[in-house]
Amino acid sequence: MSLLTTVVLAGPAEMAELAEIEKSQNNLNLQKDWAKYRLEKKQHDCYDQFFTTRCLDKARLEHRQEIKEVRAQEIPMRERERVLKAIIKDEQDEQRIKERNDPAKAKQRADNVKDYEQKQLDQAKREQDLVKKRADSEKRAQENKKANPL
Repeated sequence: MSLLTTVVLAGPAEMAELAEIEKSQNNLNLQKDWAKYRLEKKQHDCYDQFFTTRCLDKARLEHRQEIKEVRAQEIPMRERERVLKAIIKDEQDEQRIKERNDPAKAKQRADNVKDYEQKQLDQAKREQDLVKKRADSEKRAQENKKANPL
């Protein structure tokens, strides 16, 4: 756990290592798929034999052994992947905090909020004007009906 407490900057090496871990994981997944295929093939072949249960048990035992070897490789690899992702996440969090505390960015955010509020007020005013124009148009239409002799 001392790896997590030390400050390490994530760089291209960590990203490359993550890519390598992903490639290794894909390889291990392929090994698992082949082990499953071999198990299913052996199970299928066992049904032709007289001692079916014994054959099935033997096939499952061999499969468990293959999977055990794959998992033994996966555990340290996944632990290292978690450490790398934690380092990258910590660095990204620090970068976000720096950006959030940046005075220029803070001023930009304040300006954006002010612009947004002004746009909201303008939209509300436009809606009020539209409602007023509709009411006025109905009133004018009534007056025109009264004024028109035809």
